[in-house]
Amino acid sequence: MAWNTRFICIQVIDRNGKPDPYQAWEDTLRVRSKETVRIRIPFRDFVGKTVYHCQVLDHEDLGMMGIVDMQA
Repeated sequence: MAWNTRFICIQVIDRNGKPDPYQAWEDTLRVRSKETVRIRIPFRDFVGKTVYHCQVLDHEDLGMMGIVDMQA
């Protein structure tokens, strides 16, 4: 599954409790089956609503999406 945010970059902190060696800032995150991923999101440059969602349309249609409302 690929998890995506709009207008916000994310950084993977760890996968299944193990530090991620590639801590680059990106807007799409690949998540494997049964994997737990901890991420960092900087909300300092954007105020308002944006969405996050799965890039697999069947997953998105079944509810793997939502809204993030960032307030100053």
